[in-house]
Amino acid sequence: MATVSATARNTGMMYQFAAKSLNGSTSNRSMQGLIGGISSQNSAWSNITNAAGNGLSYATAVAANRTSLSDLLSEYDSTKKKFTTEYNSAMDGLAKATDALKKTDFNVSEVGKLEGDDAEKKIEENTKAAVGAVQDFAKKYNETISFLKDNKDVSNRVSSLSNSFNDAGYFARSLSKVGVTVKSSGELSVDTERLTKALKENPKEVETILGKDGFAGRTANKTANAQRQSDKMFPSVSSMMGSSVADTKRMYSANTVNRSMGYESIGSLLNMYF
Repeated sequence: MATVSATARNTGMMYQFAAKSLNGSTSNRSMQGLIGGISSQNSAWSNITNAAGNGLSYATAVAANRTSLSDLLSEYDSTKKKFTTEYNSAMDGLAKATDALKKTDFNVSEVGKLEGDDAEKKIEENTKAAVGAVQDFAKKYNETISFLKDNKDVSNRVSSLSNSFNDAGYFARSLSKVGVTVKSSGELSVDTERLTKALKENPKEVETILGKDGFAGRTANKTANAQRQSDKMFPSVSSMMGSSVADTKRMYSANTVNRSMGYESIGSLLNMYF
């Protein structure tokens, strides 16, 4: 299955091609023929306003190309919706996992007045909860950076965000102290045995490295920034087609086609009487 990145890239290429064609700046003859032989010296809009002189065949060609443009717009909307849905899902999931890690009590050996088996049981429960929070965070973190990498060519914003998130390597040495390994891909791997040992022997260090003032805190700030930019990540139609998108859409409106066909009918009637 094609990634959102590939689909978006293909859509962008089609839009750019269509934009050049509709503005008469392409050398592609088939596209020019489809919209009535627009020359490199005349704009598409000036040609459509002269539809009466080009006859019914021109109006029919415009109607046919209108369907192609509609397909492009439909694909763009579909791709943008898919990307935005997956983007928000990734960021929301990471935000929740990060918030949980920030709130985690790493002092697993603190059991109050409990003694004996009760104390041991409480320590194991606390340890299991802390390890689970780290594992869930690592999972969501990996899913997020993987999504950003797969879609980094959707836009410069996504590419920049991908680079921003892919910085775990800078903290690899400190993370390794608490059982978290940074892979070459930038993803995190949790060694539960080493993490458990660190939690029981030096919980303060674990909190410093992973907690609200450590890796979780840094990730939370980046995630919040990414969520604020959600509606700006996918390129707009105008950025793909250029500033002429409004004229292009008007050119292929139903009213324009109907008027062109109407002009042809009026011309035929006048020829019958004169």
